Amino acid sequence: MRVVHYFSPMSGYAYLGFGALGALADQRRASVDHKPIDVMKLFAAVDAVPPAKQSPARLSHRRIDMARWANRRGLVVQLQPRFWPVDAALASCAIIAAQQTGFGATALAGSILSAVWARDLDISRTDVIAALARENGLDASEILDVAKSPATLARYEANTLEAISAGVIGSPTYRVDDELYFGQDRLDFVDEALAKALAA
Repeated sequence: MRVVHYFSPMSGYAYLGFGALGALADQRRASVDHKPIDVMKLFAAVDAVPPAKQSPARLSHRRIDMARWANRRGLVVQLQPRFWPVDAALASCAIIAAQQTGFGATALAGSILSAVWARDLDISRTDVIAALARENGLDASEILDVAKSPATLARYEANTLEAISAGVIGSPTYRVDDELYFGQDRLDFVDEALAKALAA
């Protein structure tokens, strides 16, 4: 069984759901295929207003909601992070690079999400991504070299186009078989889908 995880490394709700996704995947003996996407291209494709450009009332509600979920999940969260939004291309490609070099993306992806929403770090900076790679026992030079390669940039674009084609409307979105579940508050449905697949 597999969960496809479409997300942006600067997504607050992807941060809030990341640990819970890993826990339920472990419980259901499912793999998670992390697919970083260019969420700004996605928003343009689906005619959505990016969160940072929403009305003050919507932003206020978002921060209240995020605080509630962070409390429920036992997470630290900066509700107005210093470096959000930023260009997430380098961070996204670093996650893909970790996959392509055989290290696996989970640890680095979690660290990058936490960097934005718990540590007030700028994930558009090369030195920040290098430091996060080293914190996870990765070869920072190799990760950055692969991240900046044309093949990795092409994979990032392909992830984004795949998400748009599949009908994804935001980050995070989870896919089990052909079913999409948008938002980390839909993880209960993801768990149910995995449980049914496991029973079958």
